[in-house]
Amino acid sequence: MSRRFPQRLAALTRAWMTPVVALGVAGVFLVSVPSVRAALDPALDGLLAACLVFFAVDWLLGLWQARVAKRLAAWLTSLEHAVDALAVWPILIAATAGIDSPTVWFPGILWLLELGPARTSIAMLGRVAATEARPLISVAVLFFVVLQFAAVAIHVVERDVQPGSFGSLPASLYWAITTLTTTGYGDLVPITPVGRMLAGFVMIAGIAVFGLWIGVLATAFAQESRRIDFVRTWEIVADSPFFKSLNPSEIIEIANMLRRWDVPAGTTVIREGQEGDCMYFIASGQADVEVADRTIQLTPPAFFGELALLGSGVRTATVTTTSPAILLVLDRTDFRLFLARHPVLAETIRGEAVRRAEQNLETSPAG
Repeated sequence: MSRRFPQRLAALTRAWMTPVVALGVAGVFLVSVPSVRAALDPALDGLLAACLVFFAVDWLLGLWQARVAKRLAAWLTSLEHAVDALAVWPILIAATAGIDSPTVWFPGILWLLELGPARTSIAMLGRVAATEARPLISVAVLFFVVLQFAAVAIHVVERDVQPGSFGSLPASLYWAITTLTTTGYGDLVPITPVGRMLAGFVMIAGIAVFGLWIGVLATAFAQESRRIDFVRTWEIVADSPFFKSLNPSEIIEIANMLRRWDVPAGTTVIREGQEGDCMYFIASGQADVEVADRTIQLTPPAFFGELALLGSGVRTATVTTTSPAILLVLDRTDFRLFLARHPVLAETIRGEAVRRAEQNLETSPAG
């Protein structure tokens, strides 16, 4: 009983995390507006304090769970702990240091890191940075070299005609940074023909260097995203009773064919009368099939949508999820390859399709 309450409380904080983050960040912005602060103070401070307590409780629950699981050291050095700590400690430290409101609440913008997608993106960025460290460092060195060259060159060319703007290397370095990043504030502009030609070269070099950076990061992010999706799909396929007869190499093949789809409750996956271009396997969750005047419930490892791919291509039923579900989607082209390469599973699908067709529209559970 002593453990059950913290577990339920942890689940509750996770469920309310998104609305609390939205409310807290909105409060951080509003508290900086003098007119709003004058109208809502001290209620606004009370709202932000309540959000801070919420995140503090979440951090303490994470600490408790890590201690119970005997992984306290691992949790303290994890990204999860860093995010939870940043939601609490910067504000507490600022308050202890005597910083007045509203400035004390500004670190609350870090509450955005508590959102699930933000955590995922940061974790992916960390893995990408570790994986692609060498090419990223190489591009950074190239950027630094071009930056220094641009600063020295513009200093030599423009220092006599614009000593106030380019009379020293530090001043020229500022121009090189704004030009190489193609920001170009306009406060420092070469006026000699050679200086303008140099500026054009530096801008083109900046585009090229940042293009390299973007290329490395985009490729690495895409590869990491595919890897994560493949791992998740592989785990689902391996655990699905429908695919239990497959060996590891066949599971890998199927995982490459299937596309995972996380579906909220109440989503209409297929609708009667529509053209069908894929079939679905239920990995988790439940769905209702509406056909004629009947409703039939589907649970794992059921599948649906195969009738349209084996027949006329038109859906013969409407399928709606009744709970959050994970579906594995098999497109038409991959469906045909699937049937050709896996005769045992293909026979199961065909047999189920025949059974459903024989039951006619009144008893057919999927289309």
